[in-house]
Amino acid sequence: MAVDFLAVITFSGLNRRQVNKRVRKRDPHWVGLSTGILAVGYREDPILLEGCLKSLRAIRYQRNQRVLLVVDGNESQDEYMAQIFMKIFEKQGAAVFRPDFLCMDREASDKGREDLVRQIAYHPGPVCVMQPHRGKRSAMYTGFAALLQQGIESVVVTDSDTYLDPNVCRELAFALAESPIVGAATGDVRIYNTGTWVSFLSSIRYWFAFNLERGAQSYHNVVNCVSGPLGIYRMTIVADVMDSWVKQSFLGVLCTYGDDRHLTNLVLREGFKVKFSQYAICYTDTPIRFIAWVTQQTRWSKSFFREIPIQLGCMHLHSPWMTYALLYQLIYPMMMIYNLVNCIYFGTGAQISWWLVSITLVGLMKTAYALWITRDKKFFFTTLYGFLYLVGYVPAKIYAALTLYDNSWGTR
Repeated sequence: MAVDFLAVITFSGLNRRQVNKRVRKRDPHWVGLSTGILAVGYREDPILLEGCLKSLRAIRYQRNQRVLLVVDGNESQDEYMAQIFMKIFEKQGAAVFRPDFLCMDREASDKGREDLVRQIAYHPGPVCVMQPHRGKRSAMYTGFAALLQQGIESVVVTDSDTYLDPNVCRELAFALAESPIVGAATGDVRIYNTGTWVSFLSSIRYWFAFNLERGAQSYHNVVNCVSGPLGIYRMTIVADVMDSWVKQSFLGVLCTYGDDRHLTNLVLREGFKVKFSQYAICYTDTPIRFIAWVTQQTRWSKSFFREIPIQLGCMHLHSPWMTYALLYQLIYPMMMIYNLVNCIYFGTGAQISWWLVSITLVGLMKTAYALWITRDKKFFFTTLYGFLYLVGYVPAKIYAALTLYDNSWGTR
């Protein structure tokens, strides 16, 4: 654990230094690829949706050419989302389109699909699309098709419960500008609803997951998951992979979750780099109750296991760190369970004490590093996440491995 942590903080620190250096040298008036923001949602909490849309309205990047919300539903119960959208973007000339079909079900040459994406692409203001309910991927696919028609160079993806920092498009576009072979990037995803012990500890975990783990992966150009609430992709790559991505199946069943990890892996499979920038920031929602959190972790873990064959197939194209990160994520939770069971049933008092001390020491190392970087006192509670990890995350990972056949979302 300690060796892994030292390696992770070393590489993430080097990545942070590289990004800082590029940002310091950047021309104050720099502009890069054109962007279009694609937000998707399904019967979102009205307050969260309004906050999300206000953050999109406040985006400051002169080459952002589209704000597009795709609602995964077109029934009467979904209509409030379009109403909120029109209220927020009333002065920007917003429009709502209500197709009775899904773009993913029709060929690119289909006249109905062509007419829809053309109307969206050529509308001068923000657009809301309300389409039949089929899941997040179908909603994103419609957005991708429309942005491709408009000729936008990159897409910034987010969720309807997420608030974007005003500079996020600029910072993500700048991450892509590092090299033509950078195909995607993500940023610092933070939690705003930290009112329960579960969500508070999750907010601590998010900081380490992005600023350390993805930061270290970014140094090697192999971020293995561009997070759903915040990411950017080159549209040329999206155009090549979107049809296989939206129709991904596992054990003969169409995949309904894991859209972010799968799209990231398709980018990596094409040989492109994937980066992380701490300057691109968003704030998102996380489960506030333990059972809901475990359900979320189970869903994410199933996605992780499902994507292993794809990662194995493209490891030769990338840094050995990609292989190491995959093996560590796969083996470490099992090692924790083995050590715990071994200590309880077969360990001496000294062995149990040493195991607990070693875990505590690693936790203190993480605390010290996070405090040094952020100066945020909440990281004094970092060690407590170990308890949540053992009683929630590890069992969820094991259960996920045993129930990969179950493709249900789990929280809807």
